[in-house]
Amino acid sequence: MKKTILFIAICLLSTIIKAQELKTCGEVEYVQSTHFSRDFSRDFILRFNNDESIYKETNITEKKEKIEQTNKDEGQELIREIPRNNLNPEFFYNDRESFHFMQVWFDKELFVKEDSLAWRWDLKDEVRKIGAFNCQKANIKFRGREYTAWFTNEISVPFGPWKFQGLPGLILEVCDKDKVFHIVAKKVEIEKQDKCEIKVDLLKFQEALTIKQYLKKKVELIKEDFAKLSSRLPKGYGPLVYDEDCDDCREEIELFKNEQ
Repeated sequence: MKKTILFIAICLLSTIIKAQELKTCGEVEYVQSTHFSRDFSRDFILRFNNDESIYKETNITEKKEKIEQTNKDEGQELIREIPRNNLNPEFFYNDRESFHFMQVWFDKELFVKEDSLAWRWDLKDEVRKIGAFNCQKANIKFRGREYTAWFTNEISVPFGPWKFQGLPGLILEVCDKDKVFHIVAKKVEIEKQDKCEIKVDLLKFQEALTIKQYLKKKVELIKEDFAKLSSRLPKGYGPLVYDEDCDDCREEIELFKNEQ
């Protein structure tokens, strides 16, 4: 009898230990939308475990260049949709200690390593449902914009879409105050596993740009593109000049000039 009880106790202890060793593994599909002069949406998937996450672009399609010419009182205006031929997915990798991302900018791949950021979220008492999950509201000011996020304590990992992180549960929705940037989860899959690895090739970040270098490189690529476009303009048009100080010319999510 004692041997049976001992055997049951060992089995229970083994089961408890194994359950404690299992990792939370998940995949969340998001729709990421921007609403500037034109509406634009992209699909992303967040894969995560207890220690790291990667937010990766999906369903990428080639984009052709479009140029529209309109007449205004002050002259003619050209509106151009930038083409995309590089179909490698953009991604954002977070391992709690560091943050890396790759962005496709004028078909060039920019590999960037972010410095650690202090995410000073203001947690609110307001709650709501997103799908099957109970979510809590949190606010933050980040790089020139005010955001509201909804996170669930039912999935206790500090990750989220894009660069968002640092809450006591998974972030399922984020929107800024001006409603130009919105990310929302449309499908969530969670399970417990012994192992769920996040695959990312960090060797590509050996010569990663800093944020300052990244911003400078983006401007360089814009100017290069303006020069190429100017060479294709019909006679009578002067060369296009990029004004770095023009507040209305750039439709950017991160407004570094508005940082405190």
